[in-house]
Amino acid sequence: MGERRKRIRPKLNVPYYPENGGSKARFENSSSDVKIVADYTGYNFGEIGELEIFDYWGYLHDAVVWNCELSKAGREYLENAYFYQQTKPDRKALKEKFGGK
Repeated sequence: MGERRKRIRPKLNVPYYPENGGSKARFENSSSDVKIVADYTGYNFGEIGELEIFDYWGYLHDAVVWNCELSKAGREYLENAYFYQQTKPDRKALKEKFGGK
């Protein structure tokens, strides 16, 4: 069931990896994710509040990816996020780099 769910809803994970230095912001914005979805979909905050949670997370994923694809730094972030979120080793690449059976 878990593997099937991953195939059906693969984009419920927002691309993320910890950046060196972190945020220098002194205040937190609790609605920034909603704003990202609003800008991407054109929905207002009320309409976003009415979305099913899976639809919301799907839109958030797509919005983050779309925004990141617009710049070189964003594309680099997505690549780093992809590698950071991998849970299984790339055995072929490891063998090519370090040798072995």
